[in-house]
Amino acid sequence: MTGMATELSGQVVDDGRRVPDARGDGRVGDGPRAGDRAGAGGGTTVEDLLDELAALVGLDGVKQEVQTLVNLQQLARRRRDAGLPAPPMSRHLVFAGPPGTGKTTIARLYAQILKALGTLRKGHVVEVARADLVAQIVGGTAIKTAEKFTAALGGVLFVDEAYSLSAESGGGADFGQEAIDTLVKLMEDHRDDIVVIAAGYSHEMRKFLSSNPGLASRFTKTIEFGNYSVAELVTIVEGFCRRHRYTLDYGTGQALTTLFERIPRDANFGNGRTARKVFEEMIGRQAQRLAQVRTASAPELTRLLPEDVGTAPSSGVSSSGGGRPDLDQLLTQLDGMVGLDDVKQEVTDLANLLGTARRRAAAGLPVPSLSRHLVFSGPPGTGKTTVARLYGQLLAALGVLGGGQLVEVSRADLVAEYVGQTAQRTREVFDRARGGVLFVDEAYTLAPTGGSGSDFGREAVDTLAKLMEDHRDDVVVIAAGYPQEMKQFLDGYPGLGSRFSRTVHFVDYTPEEMVTILEQHAQTSGYELTMDTQAAVLELFATATAFERSGNGRFARKVLDSLITRQAGRVSRLPDPSLEDLQLLLPSDLHRQG
Repeated sequence: MTGMATELSGQVVDDGRRVPDARGDGRVGDGPRAGDRAGAGGGTTVEDLLDELAALVGLDGVKQEVQTLVNLQQLARRRRDAGLPAPPMSRHLVFAGPPGTGKTTIARLYAQILKALGTLRKGHVVEVARADLVAQIVGGTAIKTAEKFTAALGGVLFVDEAYSLSAESGGGADFGQEAIDTLVKLMEDHRDDIVVIAAGYSHEMRKFLSSNPGLASRFTKTIEFGNYSVAELVTIVEGFCRRHRYTLDYGTGQALTTLFERIPRDANFGNGRTARKVFEEMIGRQAQRLAQVRTASAPELTRLLPEDVGTAPSSGVSSSGGGRPDLDQLLTQLDGMVGLDDVKQEVTDLANLLGTARRRAAAGLPVPSLSRHLVFSGPPGTGKTTVARLYGQLLAALGVLGGGQLVEVSRADLVAEYVGQTAQRTREVFDRARGGVLFVDEAYTLAPTGGSGSDFGREAVDTLAKLMEDHRDDVVVIAAGYPQEMKQFLDGYPGLGSRFSRTVHFVDYTPEEMVTILEQHAQTSGYELTMDTQAAVLELFATATAFERSGNGRFARKVLDSLITRQAGRVSRLPDPSLEDLQLLLPSDLHRQG
């Protein structure tokens, strides 16, 4: 496709999925209408629709994918016209990506394109979510799903947040699974008269496809929608301004750029919806500003100033007490963790260094070069994830990070199955961590091992290294894993050593510390250990095998689960157990191996 406009189009919209049309004619909704350019007797042409697709803001990869699908459909039609069999292809699609990135808009355009090609009879879109398919009684879901499916025949059935139907999504899973099973059968029975598009977050959609063996074979094509870039978000706001007859004053565009750079790309980030919210808030601030002016000229009524932009919201630690009480509370929480004395000192020193650096910068003093990215080295169950979460919150309380949220990932969240997709998946994860901490567990699994898929791991590391450099002030990356493996990992990627300038070492808990951890978890659950039970548990931890002890806190929780289970069996045999019976864990409740 050529001639794709970079200035707004829009389609991101009133409901957040479309943006106002750049033509300024006020039309929003389902896209081109009959008679727009084709006359009263004809439909909109494929060329018209592709032009409208090209005019959308950003989405270059998505546009190319749609163009490829169109080319395939045109080729299939030409083969049929020539008396040749059409090539085998599934028309059902997965639209994967964050909200507000135009998935519904693209679905509507694609439906109309397929109608213009003669592939679909109607080209309409029926948009549904879980509530539209799932009933409250067994058997009702199949009926409800079939009704929506029938309404979409001849067009597109767009299932938003399709992953909410899968069994892994929580309550009502059986009814959701019933909807999936019904959809799979109907898609097979009506394969030539409908296109089903399942949409949702990338990670959740991968789980969704694995929830039913028939889904992966029917949804063979996934189109990835990425977050809008800062420049694209500014363009979308500019489009809203043109649509509603506003202008941006000198410096307002740069203020918008700064704002979008600082907004955390977490799970609450809405892309086009966020851009619309920013525009509406700008209008509100302008109205408040002009309320103080008795008479305002027409240019003043349309002009948006930098001061109308506002500041980025914080999704991190509450600052209701001015920030300092929260900081003290976080430091107290860190200090209250069992053991880890060296880790606590390292984290406190780092927080102090970064907080002081920020204050020096505010005072106009030179700031020493400090890398905030860390390696957490040590065995499992030693509190690495907990400390990482506290570290992010500490930096947010100090004003070093905008949000302080923790995004925890492993190799499977970064590495895709095909060349080129890993970089996109890694960028998506990194964007979610903007303003907070990206915690890469077992990071050494990304290192080349000579086995299958190692190149994809290298692609993830290369992408991550560049993002860490490009956004060094916006994200803290913590790579965690066993000491020896982490050393080999850093040695295997020479460029990483300079970015991870500090390693925080976590060591195994002592038997006494593991008893304390077990007691803390027991108290949280309303149980108490007698002194004899404490002694028995201490002996168990002291004599446990190296493999058992390597679980550390996890091993302590496993022992507690065993205590509670055996206590429940003992108490169930009592005719009238007292409150003390229900609370106390006795030595006899301790299950010993061998």
